[in-house]
Amino acid sequence: MTTSNDNTWLQNAMQRLSSHGFKIAQDISDEGQAFKLVAHRSRFELTKCGNSETFFVFAEFDTLSRESLRQFSAKSFRYAKASRNVPLPCGLFEFVSCFAVALVDVLDQATAESVRNEAPIKHWAASEIPVVYERSQKKLCYFEKTPLWGAAYYAGFRNQIQEFLVDYGKSR
Repeated sequence: MTTSNDNTWLQNAMQRLSSHGFKIAQDISDEGQAFKLVAHRSRFELTKCGNSETFFVFAEFDTLSRESLRQFSAKSFRYAKASRNVPLPCGLFEFVSCFAVALVDVLDQATAESVRNEAPIKHWAASEIPVVYERSQKKLCYFEKTPLWGAAYYAGFRNQIQEFLVDYGKSR
């Protein structure tokens, strides 16, 4: 159930993304998954050694498990790779980041712990980062550690989550 507070949070996130050059699309369907909102930005980034395409893909869930979040994240990542502006293979002056943002009323403790503690799926010159916004608590849940593979990028990923998705100083 979406409330006005949920709409405010999503509107604020959409506004921040838009003000930083993201193009916003609403009500996208891909692989049988309904995406409420997709934000996409493509630009040259020296730290990524070429073009960087960043996607924030939002979808609503009645309930969420570790497995359903992983499936949503994988579908979001495939959508992002298929929707890039630059057709070069990842790693050849092309980097893709996909933040799969699941919106759920209540997040169970086991799923929250898996999101915080299990490293996201690894990809070559690309990232797939699941994020959960728990509406009842107005909190974000995301991977809080830094894995060896991709360690140079994880502080930046967390900074992007906080910059675009954290509302009123609340997180985790």
